Amino acid sequence: MKIGLISDTHDEIENIRKSVEVFKERKTGIVFHAGDYVSPEAIRVFHGVKLVGVFGNNDCDKSRIADAFTEIGGQIKGDVCEFEVDDILFAIYHGTQQDRRNSLIQSAKYDVVVCGHTHRTLNSKVGKTLVLNPGTAKGWFFGYMATIAIFDTLTKEVNFIDL
Repeated sequence: MKIGLISDTHDEIENIRKSVEVFKERKTGIVFHAGDYVSPEAIRVFHGVKLVGVFGNNDCDKSRIADAFTEIGGQIKGDVCEFEVDDILFAIYHGTQQDRRNSLIQSAKYDVVVCGHTHRTLNSKVGKTLVLNPGTAKGWFFGYMATIAIFDTLTKEVNFIDL
């Protein structure tokens, strides 16, 4: 299965629309969002894809964000989420606290840890754990391009996509 990875959308509605188009074109079965939606309006744009997400440090109105997830049939899982797909155990965490992020990675419990927060793409391996950060779908004033990623559970390869 192909899994869409996205983070740090920060209300960038046009790039969210582009991301959803890519996820549909590439036939992703599910999309993991590692947080920082900012407002419920950003979540509603994901209508039509199976969205599973966690909260980021800029997601202040958690109640309305959770309601928006319910509206589109998605799942918001709190601050950290465990999710299994094709016998691969994922942890999804925004990454706000470096110690918590490192603890998830170094636990060796997870096959893949998906995080965000830094706005930089990352594809690295720590022991048996693959660590992925899709970057920021917003793009950012530090010169970071707007990016998303797609992870293939069969090949275990990740492809980063510029929006």
